Amino acid sequence: MALRLLKFDTINPQTYIVDKIKEQYDSFSKFKRGEALDWIIATRGNFSDFYTYNLRKLGWESEEFFMNDYYIEKVAEEMFGLRKSYLYAKTRIKNLIRPSANRWKKVVISAYIKKYNPDVILVREISGMQSDFWKPFGMKSLLVSRIASPIPPHWFPGHWDIILTSTEAYKTFFNLNGVKSYINPNGFDLRILDELSKREKKYDVTFVGGLGDRHWARRTKCIASFADKVNFKWWGYNGNKYKQEQSLKRSWQGITSGIDMLQIYKDSKIVFNDYGEVADGEGVNQRLFEALGVGSMLLTRNAENLRKNFPSDIFVTFDDERDCLEKINYYLKNEEEREKIAKRGQEYLLGNFTYDRLMTDIDIILREGHESKFGRNLNRNN
Repeated sequence: MALRLLKFDTINPQTYIVDKIKEQYDSFSKFKRGEALDWIIATRGNFSDFYTYNLRKLGWESEEFFMNDYYIEKVAEEMFGLRKSYLYAKTRIKNLIRPSANRWKKVVISAYIKKYNPDVILVREISGMQSDFWKPFGMKSLLVSRIASPIPPHWFPGHWDIILTSTEAYKTFFNLNGVKSYINPNGFDLRILDELSKREKKYDVTFVGGLGDRHWARRTKCIASFADKVNFKWWGYNGNKYKQEQSLKRSWQGITSGIDMLQIYKDSKIVFNDYGEVADGEGVNQRLFEALGVGSMLLTRNAENLRKNFPSDIFVTFDDERDCLEKINYYLKNEEEREKIAKRGQEYLLGNFTYDRLMTDIDIILREGHESKFGRNLNRNN
């Protein structure tokens, strides 16, 4: 019997997908739930359908559920025939008696889970729901969280049966708290290569991600040190917080994500990468795999796990701010050497870290976890 998985995810930054929907709202407003889901997946934000698509190839029934108001409203229309405004009004009275954040969303999500009847619920990163919301569904489903970001408020390891993460520090922490935790690396989906335009590179150095926050302090300091010395552009959080005369403001291009972000990487001579403080010095973030996957040269901060686990000639590393700038200038001047590194990086990545490969490990982890919790002969209709 095929196991059934329902994966809850977000598109970060949320403003990206909201703006995309607003741009095409005349079409989006007419979509049924399934059409809206396909449309969101096609934007390729974050993990898109990289897990569910490749798990289906391994015999799973699997589906995405995006924690976005526009999509949840589509689910509400399908489940109850109600728009968000009506559903919100219906739950408002209950909120007056017993306040509960996001009550209308919880009603819709709970109803959809009951309808889909999943064997596994996989919640990736920050879903916007407290972890105890998911706990009651553990009576029938294996509860799995995938997290590598800073732990959000009201999120507790003990509410999950399994936690997937890309960082060893988190894996150790969760295991010490008595929760089975496994390393689940980021990767690259081969379908992306057919969805990107092939053209001349138009950016010298780019970065997509957050700056100016305590979670990215070292990264921000490094970028600020070279932003006005090279032709540099970045997209991401907090760019509007800088003063107009600051180099980080002048080089900021706004918000992007998904296929638009991947095209930027593809169009870049050098993609800069650095790790958030939560990574504890490990080179594991998604950007590393995306840049290598599209075939551009990755310049990333040196990390012990990179030295141990990756060939040394598939990207370029830097040790400090001065070293970073020197390598930017060198590889901008030496195109042939730069593109050879980029080609080796892409070949290695596509040979070892595609999602069809990664999901073979997740397939085993989830099946064994489900059998351990419920037994081999569980009937999902019971």
